[in-house]
Amino acid sequence: MKKIYRKIDDVLHAPISELLPPDTVEKTDRVLRSTKLEDSIYTDLRADDGSLDQVEQTAAEKLASFPALSRDVFQSFYSLLPRHNDESTLSVAARKFNAPILERITQSEDFPTLKAICEGRELPAYEAASEFIARTAGELDGLLSDLGGENNALNTLEKLEKGEEQAQRDLAGLLERMQRCKERDPQLEQSVVEAANRADSKQRQVEAVGKMIDAKAAKNKDDLTASVAQAVSAAVEKAEEVRNIIGAWSDEPGKLEKNKVNTGLLDLVRKSDVLKDISKYLGRFREIFAQGKRNGYAYGRGEKYSLELGCNISRALTSELAMLASSKTVPLFLQTLILCLSQTANASCPRNAWMN
Repeated sequence: MKKIYRKIDDVLHAPISELLPPDTVEKTDRVLRSTKLEDSIYTDLRADDGSLDQVEQTAAEKLASFPALSRDVFQSFYSLLPRHNDESTLSVAARKFNAPILERITQSEDFPTLKAICEGRELPAYEAASEFIARTAGELDGLLSDLGGENNALNTLEKLEKGEEQAQRDLAGLLERMQRCKERDPQLEQSVVEAANRADSKQRQVEAVGKMIDAKAAKNKDDLTASVAQAVSAAVEKAEEVRNIIGAWSDEPGKLEKNKVNTGLLDLVRKSDVLKDISKYLGRFREIFAQGKRNGYAYGRGEKYSLELGCNISRALTSELAMLASSKTVPLFLQTLILCLSQTANASCPRNAWMN
């Protein structure tokens, strides 16, 4: 260990002599805050979810903060206004792994869609968070490597930071003792010099390991962003599935909370590919119909839709949809959903539903 300080005057004339002992702050793995009500909702959603428990337990063997990431992902999807804990209170794993993952979630281009489905709606938020966590756990080794956390680098940094804090407390205590002494104490002065060298050494080690982790994360930021974006896309699909199933088959399609009816519907419909496929369209149609009854027409997620009742099908198309007649403007409507329910008994116009 290289000794920077040789004698007591070196210490007293250096900035380290003014070092204050660090405050004793209990570290947390939670990046985001949550209210007691939100914690209660999450606890209820987690009840009897053995699969997620197993995923977290396996991942926690590699990353101790992973269960907290699971909780924070739900909070990010569900909360109307997510609030962050102060960075000084975060553990090393939360600061170097969990926080970057959560930041890239919010930066993903699919996040606004996910938020529109999940915000304030506990069931799709939980299902989406579970899907994201399952995907992330499966890619944990690669994500740790991308963020510079392989080979227990995060654990090493955490131990070094604890050692640095203890060395700073020891030095501050010895300096305080020396100030109280009325006469010079050579032995105490030598202890101060040794403590100053230990504190300086610990600080240098923390900086070196921290820079190594940060450099690796900066180098692999594109790979990390792509991995998180894929997991967010999978979460969007899961959230849409929940919304569509409940929207299609529930008597209260807007009530996206955990209850026996909703969980029973999800379990039943997921067993049938046919019912799942119908849910994609039926749930959306019921949503359009409900809004159309209230407003006559409505805007939603970049769409304009309306409802027309009558026997003249031309009246069912708005002026904007008339551009479907031209092959040049058809690409503008690649995401358009047109539903028409025929209620006639005419053989040439059978009772059916068609969609584009």
